Amino acid sequence: MADAMHLQRLIADAEGFGASRAAPVPAAAVVVDDRVNLKCRVPLCSGYGHNLMCPPAVMPAQATRDVLRKYGDALVVQLDIPLTQDGVDEQLDGRTYAEARTDAGQIEGLKESQNRFAHLMTDLERAAFKLGYRYAAAFSGGECVLCDECVGQGSGEACRHPFEARPSMEAVGIDVVATAEAAGLSVELPAADHPAWTGLLLID
Repeated sequence: MADAMHLQRLIADAEGFGASRAAPVPAAAVVVDDRVNLKCRVPLCSGYGHNLMCPPAVMPAQATRDVLRKYGDALVVQLDIPLTQDGVDEQLDGRTYAEARTDAGQIEGLKESQNRFAHLMTDLERAAFKLGYRYAAAFSGGECVLCDECVGQGSGEACRHPFEARPSMEAVGIDVVATAEAAGLSVELPAADHPAWTGLLLID
């Protein structure tokens, strides 16, 4: 179990690193649902079977359940995305998000905020480690986009950013909406007017 003062310090750290908000939640309240991994395949996500931080390269839902039993506390962390759904749709111009990411006309502001959030979560993990929580583990938001193109599963190449890249909550079967609600936060889905990246820090 994490010390209450340490939890408050980590919340302050998260906000200092740029988070819009952060809230504690017991690790036992983190919701894992096999249907989350199903949504990686139906419809098929562009990262599935390719991105090193996506299924099936990361632990499945059952392994996540097993790991969570070893933890006492967690923090749910959010970073507001400076876009609305109308703004995203206008930039997509009929393309899918995956198609837009491979074009020169990548969605302005989305990748930048996603990478900023990835770094925020690893900074927070590092802060927890320095407080003595040697098993601190961070999960970011969305498919990892630290590289313009992931080296890919099956390539035999190592991740170019092993200390920064993290799977998302959903990649390991965590229900982001239910877990955020357990922490007293909300996730707008579909995200029309208030989109945000949501991540999780396990502390023990």
